[in-house]
Amino acid sequence: MLNLKVTLSPDQTEIHYNQQSLITIAEKLPASQSLANGLWLIATHQRLTNIGVLTSSNPLPVLTEQQTLITFTDPDWTEQLTLLAQLLTEELPHLITTQPVVQIPSNYRASLQPVMAQILLILTRFGISVQQPADAKPTKAPAKTRHRWTKAVSEIPFQINTRQATGTAIWQKRNELLLQAGAHLMPEVPLNKDGSLGFAAKMGTQLRTEYADAIQNYQTTTDIIFKSVNELGLFLYFGGTNSWLELLDNDGRSIDDWTKI
Repeated sequence: MLNLKVTLSPDQTEIHYNQQSLITIAEKLPASQSLANGLWLIATHQRLTNIGVLTSSNPLPVLTEQQTLITFTDPDWTEQLTLLAQLLTEELPHLITTQPVVQIPSNYRASLQPVMAQILLILTRFGISVQQPADAKPTKAPAKTRHRWTKAVSEIPFQINTRQATGTAIWQKRNELLLQAGAHLMPEVPLNKDGSLGFAAKMGTQLRTEYADAIQNYQTTTDIIFKSVNELGLFLYFGGTNSWLELLDNDGRSIDDWTKI
């Protein structure tokens, strides 16, 4: 059971629940568009059609007369908004989004499922349909780039030099990406504006803790094997960029270009 506190104004409905969670249903854009760290949805003719994550560099979308803007904010979930958006697009594949496809770790998927269920329940009770129209054509999610390991690529040393991190990596087996000893790690953990650790920073810190015996003064002392390019990027420089484009051979060709299919 959810206990809601609802505030009505001429142009919007504010729904407070779980102490900090807030869903706002607005018939027009708010006077200030500086809201950050929020998830937005658009309902066209009271049916969900679009989804995105609101950041300081990605402002609110422009609405038509037939559209309603819905935002979700919660201080406890700001770091997981991209994952929550991904979960919602999986649950409602008809939603249109420009968000890149991301992988949801199993532990985050388990904790985000109840949050998604609450959002969809509240929207349904307040007259917003979350289902795809029966006569609508299914929309395809943007294709995610796939990469294939080959024997040829296993013989190429790829150099990393980004975000204060350097190293040499070899994709030696399909599930083994070897980082050679002597790699330099990005020394400072990047923080959110409020001083907290973001999702990538937490994952990178966890990896460094797991391999603490192989690190001295932000330099690796032995070879380390990772499962993926992205995992290596989190370890070396806490992500923050497309790591497939950061691993380059001696001619400047990326591992992405070598292996994408």
